[in-house]
Amino acid sequence: ETDFKKLSLDKLYQISDRLLAKKTQIETYLYQQEKDLFHLQDTICLYDLTNTYFEGSGEYNDKAEFGRSKEKRKDCRLVTLGLVLDSEGFVKRSEILPGNVSEGDTLKKALISLNVQEQLVKPVIIMDAGIATEDNIDYLKQEKYGYIVVSRKRHQQMPEDCPVITVKEDDHNWVKASLHKNGETGEYELYCHSSSREQKEQQMQNTFEKNYLEALSKL
Repeated sequence: ETDFKKLSLDKLYQISDRLLAKKTQIETYLYQQEKDLFHLQDTICLYDLTNTYFEGSGEYNDKAEFGRSKEKRKDCRLVTLGLVLDSEGFVKRSEILPGNVSEGDTLKKALISLNVQEQLVKPVIIMDAGIATEDNIDYLKQEKYGYIVVSRKRHQQMPEDCPVITVKEDDHNWVKASLHKNGETGEYELYCHSSSREQKEQQMQNTFEKNYLEALSKL
């Protein structure tokens, strides 16, 4: 056993630097051990990014940049963490990126780093609207990946010719869904409508109308 209390801070920093230099090899080895131990299947990859901020200036970190903070800290420099998970929530790959990185520009590099092109069966890629740009969708199609994404389109109406089913209903909320195949793109589109979302959008509309009328009154 190691008594870490006897290690100086400089020694810990030096060890951390040596481990960081081998990060890719360590992550690959650990995930392979997890796959073997838990019989994991590489059928799904979940990809997302988040960021965190520096309390200090961060000026000595070449990846610390001003960007869109998830925690609303516009006054602080950020770094971004990119994670690829499997369907069981195990980390397959991580990467620290500049704080001002565009989410949509990181997907291709993340997939290449996983060497998924060499797999016999490519995983289904799951990502949110921030990463699901048209360029990324075209890339996934070109490389023949299956994908599940949150659409960037807003305020879409359910197609009238598709059956709607209730997937959840209780005293407080209901959720309805409709699955539709887009004849132009060949994609399956899942439309969802919930009472809670409907109420939220109505409140937003009411607030907008109130502010608009108050502004007109001032004029």
